Amino acid sequence: MHDLPIDPDVEPENDYASRWPRLAPGVLLVVFIGGVLGGLARYGIGRAAPPRSDGFPWDIFVINLSGAFALALLLVLLLEVFPPNRYARPAFGTGFIGAFTTFSSLATATDHLLAHGHPVVAIAYTFGSLFGGLAAALLGLACGRAISALPAVGRR
Repeated sequence: MHDLPIDPDVEPENDYASRWPRLAPGVLLVVFIGGVLGGLARYGIGRAAPPRSDGFPWDIFVINLSGAFALALLLVLLLEVFPPNRYARPAFGTGFIGAFTTFSSLATATDHLLAHGHPVVAIAYTFGSLFGGLAAALLGLACGRAISALPAVGRR
């Protein structure tokens, strides 16, 4: 059991009996800062392009799909291109993208559409979000792999 890799986002544990990770204050700080910035970005987009009560929630749809793409791209670049960094994944992946995209927004928009008598739009939105998110993540992975395969970039 002790040969398993230790998550770089937590402090190394000397006591394997403990079930609680010892999170580093610096990691918590970058997650907080990334989360604040990601939440503000999502809020700004929602204010700039608010959805109509009877229409497809394009703002949330675009935010969630772009976040799925960005997270997949980010993870490939962090693992295959950029040098190891303890703070990049927590700051950008967990913090920024985690706050930028939220499942609760998907659920709330679907509920809002159903409550206002738009079941077809709600179903289209839900399935479009799920399958569109998968497609966006696959595209992000493909783009990340293409970038990491460039001769000038190479592998770390």
